[in-house]
Amino acid sequence: MNQPDGLLDGIRQKILAGTLPKQNCRMTWYGPGTGGICVACDQPIVADDVEVECDLPNGGTIRLHRRCYDIWAAEWPSCEGPDLPASGA
Repeated sequence: MNQPDGLLDGIRQKILAGTLPKQNCRMTWYGPGTGGICVACDQPIVADDVEVECDLPNGGTIRLHRRCYDIWAAEWPSCEGPDLPASGA
């Protein structure tokens, strides 16, 4: 998969905006891409890509390219901003 130059910045912006969650996955599966859209880069996850399926602790599942998942998992703990949804509200 080709990565745009702004992938890291785009993922950080989505974390700060609350579009991508700030929480660890409850369960994570890796497999071949199924053609769905990656929530991090908005590109299809094709069969040649590794797709990461992440079940979130509060419910819901997100799907990402392996590279996008790795960036998201490394970045969300350090992202802080006023636009994040309050937990427990």
